[in-house]
Amino acid sequence: MLPGKKIRDIAFLSSENHGLVVSDKNINFDMFCTEKDTGEQFIVEMQFSGEDSYQDRMLSYSTYPIRVQLTEKLEAIERGEKIDKMDYSLRPLYVISILNFKIDHTGDEGLEDGFISRYSIRNDANGELMTDALHFVYFELGRLKARFGEENKCVTVLEQVAYSLKYGHMLKERPENFRDEILKLLYRAINLANLTQKELENYDKIMTTKLDIIAQINYAERKGREEGAAEGKAEGKAEGKAEGKAEVARNMLAMNMNVDVITKATGLSAEEVEALAVR
Repeated sequence: MLPGKKIRDIAFLSSENHGLVVSDKNINFDMFCTEKDTGEQFIVEMQFSGEDSYQDRMLSYSTYPIRVQLTEKLEAIERGEKIDKMDYSLRPLYVISILNFKIDHTGDEGLEDGFISRYSIRNDANGELMTDALHFVYFELGRLKARFGEENKCVTVLEQVAYSLKYGHMLKERPENFRDEILKLLYRAINLANLTQKELENYDKIMTTKLDIIAQINYAERKGREEGAAEGKAEGKAEGKAEGKAEVARNMLAMNMNVDVITKATGLSAEEVEALAVR
């Protein structure tokens, strides 16, 4: 995800950051860590369901650790500690998103190996970097063409990593042709990372906001309308709205969320949700 970076050691920071509220909860990062030698920080987010304006969401998330960097200097001075200088200089922050859907781009030429896009703050005219303080990386698993059971179609290491992240929870072992050292490390991590049912339910409850659910329904509705229009269906809008709710319900079922929670979030009846569960 970060060519040229050789992270020797990381320290995990508190995942819950009080003081910045989005919808009905405080900000929670899937992973938030810092490189011990340089102080560079890394936010890693994994997103299962599609959302419109996802990039804006990650920009808003990035503002918290940036503000914290500045307040840390002030707090150090108040404690009587000596610091090199008091200014607005920032340590680099990298925001990495691993997505189970595709982001809309103006063209695929901006994608590395068909999966990865990178953004920083640059001059529009000549690409000059304004600051090294903020970087975004998106890894779109939704662009993987191989379906489950088609691991032999994954030729490059990046395709194999994408396949492993997308279907790792369904695999009993590392596919024979996935031989790169990074894949061996990844599957070791996958084997260690199995959550209990209670832990999974707690994670879903903490990480899912009302705003997320609304954004996911809107995203699925838009995709449904676009597909309906492409097929020449006059009822595309209504079908898109219905499919949007059904798609989010299916995703929530895949995360083992309670039927009552799903009905409240999507507006579907319990019978409709249960019907989706048996398909």
